[in-house]
Amino acid sequence: MENKGLISVIIPVYNVEKYLKECVDSVLCQTYKNYEIILVDDGSTDSSPQICDEYASKYECVSVIHKENSGLSHTRNKGLSVAQGEYVYFLDSDDYIDSNAFTMLVESIENENADFVFFDSRSFEDDSRNFNIPQNYIRKERYSTTNGIEMLKQLCENKDFHSAVPLFFFKSNFIRKEKLTFFEGVFYEDVLFAYQSYCKAKNVTHVNSAIYFRRYRANSIMTSNKTVQHFKSIVAVLNELVLFSSASFSVLNGVQKAYISRVAFNVFNIYDGLSRDDKIICKKQMLEVKNKILKDNAYDNNTLKMRCYGKAFWFIYKVYEKTVGRLFI
Repeated sequence: MENKGLISVIIPVYNVEKYLKECVDSVLCQTYKNYEIILVDDGSTDSSPQICDEYASKYECVSVIHKENSGLSHTRNKGLSVAQGEYVYFLDSDDYIDSNAFTMLVESIENENADFVFFDSRSFEDDSRNFNIPQNYIRKERYSTTNGIEMLKQLCENKDFHSAVPLFFFKSNFIRKEKLTFFEGVFYEDVLFAYQSYCKAKNVTHVNSAIYFRRYRANSIMTSNKTVQHFKSIVAVLNELVLFSSASFSVLNGVQKAYISRVAFNVFNIYDGLSRDDKIICKKQMLEVKNKILKDNAYDNNTLKMRCYGKAFWFIYKVYEKTVGRLFI
């Protein structure tokens, strides 16, 4: 297709000297040529800053921002603040994309008049090209263009929802109009950003193709053992979800309540995965979360309500649902 608007490709960089060139090269070899690459170095201590500078000196389309380490959200927000493109794409620096990705995404987002496009991904093990691992993000269904809330409903019902922002392609005026930014200082920032995007979007569409390649690394932020910081992060995200929903909608619908419930269950799961000592540190905050969930009527989710009362109540209720409860459906 004929190249159209400029794409701002924002790549946060932190100690990825082993993978960075493959990532940047996957953008430079795109069939769609109208793009800018914004490399935001988040205080890397390896050779990543030098690699960034080499690309900037060699290619006019590449710019670099060096800053002190402040986390992924702040790094993405920094890139977004200088982005000039009609479209915005957030690419993780240890992954890469198909050479035809931008051509497909621009064509889809324009043809469907969408605020953003989401697409599929395949994961591979670090230091190999083994794609046969369970962390693939290939959706089971094809999704036609619809509003964001309806799309979120369909994805969650089909267990096809993924919050990873590198699987989204945005129109920049949508992000700016809705004042979307990444929640800083936490893990799981994509969980909030994705939800806000779906809630605000008038049109969303799906490119049913695995054009993104995610590197699965042991000991990464998402695969490492959970810590107090992970727990505090998911609690902060849950609180922000509730605040955003309450401020944006006079009455929460079933989709929004279901999404908040999903994140609330993750709070329990992460707490359960903590070490004994970390659980002691987080025990008081976990109790506060339970009380707040119950005060909000567990977002109309009886299973979540039982989970707040304890694992025994939760287990008994799950057994009831699967056996006796089905007799009355």
